[in-house]
Amino acid sequence: MGNKDENLFRKKIARLIGKAVADFEMIRPGDKIAVGLSGGKDSAFLLRSLCALRDKSPVRFTVEAITLDPADGTRDITSLEKFTESLEVRYSVVKYPIFEILEKTRTPSPCSLCANLRRGILASSAAEYGCSSLALGHHRDDVVETVFLNLMYEGRFRSFHPNLLMSRSGIRVIRPLVYVAESDIQKEADALGFPIVNFCCGNEATSMRAYVKVSLRRLSRKAPSLPNNVLHALKNIKGSDVWTPI
Repeated sequence: MGNKDENLFRKKIARLIGKAVADFEMIRPGDKIAVGLSGGKDSAFLLRSLCALRDKSPVRFTVEAITLDPADGTRDITSLEKFTESLEVRYSVVKYPIFEILEKTRTPSPCSLCANLRRGILASSAAEYGCSSLALGHHRDDVVETVFLNLMYEGRFRSFHPNLLMSRSGIRVIRPLVYVAESDIQKEADALGFPIVNFCCGNEATSMRAYVKVSLRRLSRKAPSLPNNVLHALKNIKGSDVWTPI
């Protein structure tokens, strides 16, 4: 992309993030937001985007980053330390043996339990650091995949909420990237060279979420509006669409 195209592309993404923040009232004056910096492209993009918003928004808020190390603490996180330093944010690392816990539970499909553990630990850590919110890097594709997983396994049309209060920790979990496509985040990651540190487990490539991701990509080739239509449906479910006894 040329400079003009790059600027338009980044403005489009910034508008989508701003719209999500406004639609779901994610950021409030005086908020101290902890970004869950997972080591992947999505959370790195989220941290950079929130820092850019912090620097120009009339609503004053602060940003910091927390990495949850679920393994043995042997990963080299120097690149993440340099990245957060360049953005002028406080950076903390929390070590918690999630992979060891999952191995002991021997759950056939541990992804949901892993996600819940990670979110709970990050929220508790954010509360300990005096933060009001935890920002997670879930994007539009994550939203759509979660809808289909819930249809398959729970018989419910639902996904995670963009702004959710966790009663146990008192932390609000916000997801400013819910309108942004993963492919757009990947373009920015490639262009800007975000640091990547692999904290993933061995189940990621063979999980049902991975299967759903591939399936949705195929469907979206035939119906490009599918992801945005799912977002629309989540916000516009009508009572008359629900089957009820006469």
